[in-house]
Amino acid sequence: MENNLRIEELRQGGLARIRANQIEESLRFFDEALALGPDEELAELLTINKAGALISLEKDSPEVQKLPQIIMRRRSQRHLYLAAYNLQHKYQIEKDFKRASFYARVALDAAEQSGELGWKTQVLIALGNLCVFDSRVGEAITYYSDALALLPETPEHGFRRSFAQQNLGYCFLVDNRIQEGIDLIHSAIALMKDCGADGYLAESYIDLCFGYLEQGNLEAARFFGQQGLEMATEVRQVRNARYLLGEVAYKLGDMTSAEVHFGELATFYPDFPHLTDFLLAIDLRSMVNLKLS
Repeated sequence: MENNLRIEELRQGGLARIRANQIEESLRFFDEALALGPDEELAELLTINKAGALISLEKDSPEVQKLPQIIMRRRSQRHLYLAAYNLQHKYQIEKDFKRASFYARVALDAAEQSGELGWKTQVLIALGNLCVFDSRVGEAITYYSDALALLPETPEHGFRRSFAQQNLGYCFLVDNRIQEGIDLIHSAIALMKDCGADGYLAESYIDLCFGYLEQGNLEAARFFGQQGLEMATEVRQVRNARYLLGEVAYKLGDMTSAEVHFGELATFYPDFPHLTDFLLAIDLRSMVNLKLS
């Protein structure tokens, strides 16, 4: 009994590190728990948890390779859901959206069979993300809306609601529902700040830059674009912010700033030596998916 309590304590410690975005550190907790000799069911759960961390780090491992076997074994709806959800994440990262969607639907079926609304909302958001990556905005709007309909408007659900609202807001922008999208993203930002998710604000600020640019409010677009650029943690976010800020500067007649932003963007594309001149000549907003890496 004492051994099981210690194993679960370590497992929860690993999950806490993942929630804190300390994913590499979480592996130590899972490995220590596995070394204590858990029973077969708990060992499988630890394997799923460790595989999820490794997938987020974009690493392959024996644990990741065991996930399809765990799905086939179907020891419990919980294990089935977690293994399938991790695999959809793996294939989402690899941009194999067909396989990602397959495993997301396996996870959704497990969530519905179990009656766990938290699982269902999580996978609905994942399905929405997959649709956005695949430029199926109408379907994405449905998935995000369904997730929000299930999520109570309470502080403990604020974190997940904020991401669903932010993603739905972006979809509204792409769907030419500009003011709805802007309002929803502002609401998502307020939720993120309330639940201490400030590290995730960059995406929302960059989306607001896009929205205000579409609306023609160039000063607001520049303000939020600069905020997003300063807070960006991903290369994709930096590229998007540079591109949008370049467009804003161009429309404001600030050619010096436009050339700076487009020039910085061009450093990511060394095989396209005339990208700056190209972007100064052509507006690509209608062809750009800001959510693709």
